[in-house]
Amino acid sequence: MTRKVVVFEEPLSKLHKAPRSSLAYLFVVLCNALILLLPFFLLLYSDGGLWLKEGTYREQPDVKFLYQYIITLETTSTTAKTSRTKEIFISNQDHLTIQRTESYRVANIEFIEDDNDLDGRFDSFRLEANVPLSGDEQVVGMQAVLFFNYKLQDRVKFDTESVAHVSFDSGLPLAEYDSKGTLELRQAKPLGIRDYSSTLYAEDTPLVKDSAANINQILKKYRERNVAVDYKEQYPIKTRANSSEENSKFQLKMKIDVPEQNVMYIPTLVEVLKDGWVKYLSVLVLCWYLVETIKRFVFGNHLLPCAIFSPLKGHAEY
Repeated sequence: MTRKVVVFEEPLSKLHKAPRSSLAYLFVVLCNALILLLPFFLLLYSDGGLWLKEGTYREQPDVKFLYQYIITLETTSTTAKTSRTKEIFISNQDHLTIQRTESYRVANIEFIEDDNDLDGRFDSFRLEANVPLSGDEQVVGMQAVLFFNYKLQDRVKFDTESVAHVSFDSGLPLAEYDSKGTLELRQAKPLGIRDYSSTLYAEDTPLVKDSAANINQILKKYRERNVAVDYKEQYPIKTRANSSEENSKFQLKMKIDVPEQNVMYIPTLVEVLKDGWVKYLSVLVLCWYLVETIKRFVFGNHLLPCAIFSPLKGHAEY
């Protein structure tokens, strides 16, 4: 005789029947409503919430140097009897230098753009400024502002003029300031998925509009933006001037990296519904299992009156 093995199995279910006006029917209706509504309220009042309020993606911005810069040096004189300071102004903006002929000084500026991965977008910028000094001048303070065009083109369309600002104020004279940092997007709120290229901060572009503009005025206007690009400096290196020898120049070095940015945006309706459905479905499965366990306990122990039909006996049990 051939030995038989189990190839498939299925459970035999008992049918619990009750009239619509019974407590058992009302209990089942409440359980089914609980399965549908409980996940909604659990997610709605949870920390993350049910609906997606903002999304984040990463993008390599397209940054270009506008070949505009303003550098001011604060100097003291080694021969002066008083500790009065003098400003040295360096810029390639003609309308600014005309108004500052007394403090303007020609400097040797070298700027290099690096595209390491050859993707058509610059990954870093390097600036080296050599400012000639007279024999009795010592640099004790500096401010520098470089102007860039910053563009996002993936989901959020954002095109704006940005600045990289660096400064120091030293009690001792310096011969060199070596700065390294990154350009990073700063957002007070997420941006919608639409084109902001010609609307956002268009009235403030360019940042240098008149001959009376100075670094403090530019920064005061720029810092009020809800969406801006900041230069985050990392471990600047300062080289002290040697007072025993004649100092002929002050050197400023900057290396500005442009990494991938985290961009916050307002999700579309499709994204909100898709994310909400995934969250709701994951909690719904758990709620369904818990409620079904309660129902199985209630009807398995005959806590509510109902007619039970067994497929084996063929008649109702009460």
